Amino acid sequence: MNMPHLLRKLIFGAATMALVSGPVLGSVDGVDPTSSHLWSSVKGDTYSEREHFAKGVAQMSARFDAQIGELKAKRNGMVKDTDDWDFAMKDVENSRAMLTDRISILSQAKTPESWSEAKDKIGEAWHRAQLAVDNMNGTRTS
Repeated sequence: MNMPHLLRKLIFGAATMALVSGPVLGSVDGVDPTSSHLWSSVKGDTYSEREHFAKGVAQMSARFDAQIGELKAKRNGMVKDTDDWDFAMKDVENSRAMLTDRISILSQAKTPESWSEAKDKIGEAWHRAQLAVDNMNGTRTS
């Protein structure tokens, strides 16, 4: 077996395993279990790309608001087994507050260093927000 063929086989095998053994998430009637692609598109932005980053963060924020709306609509239809749901939803709402706070700090960053720090904090808040949504997807509902 030649090296390029072996390399292709290894890459294909790894990609197949990633697809087969990837995370299995529950779904809450249409709530996207992850929107990490939104963060991926801006996480590498530099200080000189602030405008692009701000637009991307606005899209992330809007997506999170849509997710919250979908979760609230789902909750409105629930009649029992709501305790776990309501508890998990508090984490989603706290995550929303954190993300909003971190986004507001971005506008105060006037140096590349402070902007980079603010950007990192937004990334952390986004990650927490999406974990909270993923947690909601695993919450038992009736």
